[in-house]
Amino acid sequence: MEQKKRRENVAAGIVGAFLGSLIGVVCTVIIGQMGYVASISGLVMAVCALKGYEMLGGMLSKKGAAVSSVLILLMTFFAHRLTWAIAVSSELDWGILEAYRSISFLLERGMLKSAAYWGDLVMLYLFTLLGAVPTILGGLRNTGAPELPPPPASPEASAAAGEADFYPAGKGWLRPLRFSFLFALLPGLAVGVALLIIAVRRDAPIPLTMAALLAILSSFVAMIFALPISRINQAEAFLFVRTAGHLWQVNLNALNVMDTYRFTEKAARLRALRWENLSQTEQERAKASILRAVSLLTSGQVLPGSSLSLVVRPLTDFELIKEDQWSWQGQYSLQNGRQKKIRIAKVYPNFAPVYGLEPPQEPAPWRWGLCVLALVLALALGAAGYGLGALLDGSLSGGAASPGRTGSAGQTGSAAVTARTPKSEVHRYETDGVYYLVDGAFQVTDINTFHDSVTNTDFTLTVQTGADEDAAVDTLLQPISDYRTSPQYDYFQFAHAGAEETLVPLTAADGTEYRYEILTLYLKDGSAVHVGTALAEDGLLVTVEARQKSGGSGKKSEDVRGTILFMLENLQRTGSAQVEITEENYQSLFHLAEELDYQYTAAGYIKAPHDMFGRDAFVDAHVPFGSPVYLDDGYTLRSAAHGMEATVTIAAGEDARDVVDQAYAALEASGADLYPESVSDTTYFPEYDTAVKQAAYLEAGAPRIAILYADCKQEGYYLSAQITYLPEQMDEDYPALRLELSSAYALTLPEIEPLAP
Repeated sequence: MEQKKRRENVAAGIVGAFLGSLIGVVCTVIIGQMGYVASISGLVMAVCALKGYEMLGGMLSKKGAAVSSVLILLMTFFAHRLTWAIAVSSELDWGILEAYRSISFLLERGMLKSAAYWGDLVMLYLFTLLGAVPTILGGLRNTGAPELPPPPASPEASAAAGEADFYPAGKGWLRPLRFSFLFALLPGLAVGVALLIIAVRRDAPIPLTMAALLAILSSFVAMIFALPISRINQAEAFLFVRTAGHLWQVNLNALNVMDTYRFTEKAARLRALRWENLSQTEQERAKASILRAVSLLTSGQVLPGSSLSLVVRPLTDFELIKEDQWSWQGQYSLQNGRQKKIRIAKVYPNFAPVYGLEPPQEPAPWRWGLCVLALVLALALGAAGYGLGALLDGSLSGGAASPGRTGSAGQTGSAAVTARTPKSEVHRYETDGVYYLVDGAFQVTDINTFHDSVTNTDFTLTVQTGADEDAAVDTLLQPISDYRTSPQYDYFQFAHAGAEETLVPLTAADGTEYRYEILTLYLKDGSAVHVGTALAEDGLLVTVEARQKSGGSGKKSEDVRGTILFMLENLQRTGSAQVEITEENYQSLFHLAEELDYQYTAAGYIKAPHDMFGRDAFVDAHVPFGSPVYLDDGYTLRSAAHGMEATVTIAAGEDARDVVDQAYAALEASGADLYPESVSDTTYFPEYDTAVKQAAYLEAGAPRIAILYADCKQEGYYLSAQITYLPEQMDEDYPALRLELSSAYALTLPEIEPLAP
């Protein structure tokens, strides 16, 4: 008779793999939130997904292994990303959905350490592989099958088979128990998915998200409670035999893999062999193999405790302990005299383990009570998760000791800022065609740099042209890239973290429309770095950087952010700033810097090296208002008037001292007749990365005094200026010009007497 080929249920297997992978997701998230390396959860992910496919799909074929592997890869990536999203959500007080969507952006901007993120994912995949490979190999293993023994042909063998009673599981009798087990898992999943949908629509708040996760977790708790059903769900793999008054339990799968007892070519998996799927010939072979094993065991030819005695198991002196609608529970004697308990499902038609018991005549009823219990458990754990999430959210929303870790509008993630209007007089300054206001109480320490002694903060304003949104965001996030891996790093916050766009609208005092944002990064030593950027539509980018040396987490920090907003709100563009600076017009924009109340000092523009900003750009230079000379193809500006000359360029160097040393070496190489005793040491100010050096020399017989100065403008790039005194050309306006240049460069330029005519 032709054998029936066993079929797997791929759809049910996929559902099983998905349910199993959810265990891995929950495991990954929980372990990650506990602060431990979640890589080991990859092993859980692989094993649970593959076993889930095998349990519900009936067998793990190559097709099932391939489908499960794809699902494992996707769910592992999802679990890893979700773990990081929860961490970002806690750090920035974002919704989990928003944080999940922003992972790629945060990685691109350097706000998350790429090496750690991808390294964790690689380790997670390695452990996943560690769990998947042996599970797949074990599921697909098919031992070589020898020739099957011939079916019983002798009348004696047939008679022996006829004297024994064989009780296979009834076809379809296990269906109520299996579906009861499956439906016990559904309430948690249904409640969890419903909560997740609600959470997504509400931007994934922590309480709802935690409720959804714990509701899903309840499915696995319910699965643990339903394990007794799961065990008896394997009843199809067992056959009960009663012969000569003795009861035997036979594991068909295990018996078929024993070489001399094989009765079918069908492969054995977790629930591979069912009696009704065997042909008549295979059933006769199975009966003969079972009776031969029984004969060997009862005659003592096979020692107790052998593998055969575990496959064909005698239930000696079976005693009934209790029974319910679905099973009998009893015990039998072992060779050592001890008793072993066993549960037998009521899925064997006309079979009862003890004489006198009424055998079942129809399948057992559904276990609806277990489904109700699972629903109650899902609701209870969901409520507990919501409460736990509310507590977590509350702990993030309070606590004066950690003001950056709250969820309100003035704390982590979204730190609302109010402009701080100076109580004293306000001074106006200009740089690169932009006027800005500064509290008159602040001390000028460098070009566009001011110190506030009240908050112990240094403010620096810079202007760039030709910038785009990416450049503005890069500038805004630079402190995170600088400090993220530092042991001093604590946390950071934005002024408008909840906004749809990174930069939000701002209208300045002159009506110019900007888009801006303010970032504050806190360090564990109590200091803080604040950066505010404002980008105009024509590419003008104004940046205010404030380095607060102490009091970063208190009211002083709010004052610093308020000062930055005040400076950005009161920006005013001069005529030159309202014109885009280009290669064609930058030299024509040389003008008297009346906007700074200067009468003898001019503002001009020079080219910046392309690598300084990664694009063509220009920086401002202050020189005496005379006849400008552009050198080095526009990278250097020189002008002289009233007995003073200034030459300005952008130079690259390790620090300001290096740039000043380069300028002095160039002065020596120019052939200047230097007075060695007049050359001063280089004075370096590391807190501002500025340096200055003085030298005297003769030029065509005329005395000269040169002040060599360097100031950091961008990491690795410095404004290099040589201010030279021309004593024979000094006039009555020279003293005023010297004071203006001192102000422009934040230097105290020495006073040199003019030469007598």
